[in-house]
Amino acid sequence: MIKTNFLNTFQKKIEKLDINTIKNILYEVIEENENLKNLFNSMKEAVLVLDNEMNVTFYNKMAIKLFEIISKNPIGLNINNIIKNEYLKNIINLTINKEEKLEEIEIKLDSENQKYISFSLHPLVENGKIIGNIIIINDISVEKENKNRLRQAESLAALTTISAGIAHEIKNPLGAISIHIQLLEQEIKRQDTNLSDDFKLSVKVIKEEIERLNKIVVDYLTTVRPLKAKLSLVNLKDFLDKFIELIQPELESNGIKLQKNYSELPEVWLDEKYFKQALLNLINNSISSIKDYGIIEIEAFQKHNYAYINIIDNGSGIPDEIQSKIFDPYFTTKSFGTGLGLTIVYKIIKEHRGEISFSSKKGETIFSIKLPLSFIEKGLIEYSGEKNET
Repeated sequence: MIKTNFLNTFQKKIEKLDINTIKNILYEVIEENENLKNLFNSMKEAVLVLDNEMNVTFYNKMAIKLFEIISKNPIGLNINNIIKNEYLKNIINLTINKEEKLEEIEIKLDSENQKYISFSLHPLVENGKIIGNIIIINDISVEKENKNRLRQAESLAALTTISAGIAHEIKNPLGAISIHIQLLEQEIKRQDTNLSDDFKLSVKVIKEEIERLNKIVVDYLTTVRPLKAKLSLVNLKDFLDKFIELIQPELESNGIKLQKNYSELPEVWLDEKYFKQALLNLINNSISSIKDYGIIEIEAFQKHNYAYINIIDNGSGIPDEIQSKIFDPYFTTKSFGTGLGLTIVYKIIKEHRGEISFSSKKGETIFSIKLPLSFIEKGLIEYSGEKNET
């Protein structure tokens, strides 16, 4: 590697050197420069170097990718024209103006892919003076997602231990109470003229509360017990058409318009009962988030070896500060319900060997389900279409 002291000496003696020596040194400098470029372009971190005017003087390939820079050569562009995220832009400007540094600040970028970054900024100093700044950014989205999944798995494990016994103990007496309420209702029909309206109302309220408690217990048991889903090949288009027929009356009663965005779709492996429950939970979530004129869109398509189903609404959105918690058991922002709706959705989709993700901002929330088209039964080998030569 060419040393800085050597280059300083070369600069001072350049006029005394012959042309061949100069050429050889220049070739070496060019080669060294290419090696440095390759080094920086091989880094997983994005690197941007700025001058005192906050214009880009150096960048690597990851910076182009992470910031989705349109220009192939951002040299000379101002950093404020490159970064779209206002929060990140404000941090950069404030830190540079104060001549301070930042170490690995975690920031969520506004993007469809829900990127999370670790951000660092260091002043670039020469001869005791700041001549610019170095920005180093690492995409930690995968690490963040893995942590969330681990936390969700741990929450589900704790939920299983605590709730299974409680739910089981509650369900049995609820069944007995329900039977006696039915007997009371039969007696009410026989003694209709001799009973007050208040008494009849009380029995009706008790019955409704028993049904509500029973639903809570069923939700708990669905969450903590193995689902034992029975998967079979189902035409996804036919399934979604029937599902839309089911939910259409409720949407109309809430003044919500449904948009259907799919045509021909592949067959997928589903347990129709459980998968319908997952979609109903997502639709109910959308309904509760819509305040005025509402639209819910059901979008479905095939891409490569997966089928995608998106539930899109124009509701109030999910606040940033709670987005990492929405699949957690018991977590809810509503004044009613168990907080298990999305936990159950998560569990059902995983049972189908699928994935669920979401993006949300005010006026648009998208829950996206990804289902594999192929399904390998235990003991069977999936045929790839390739022949092995022997």
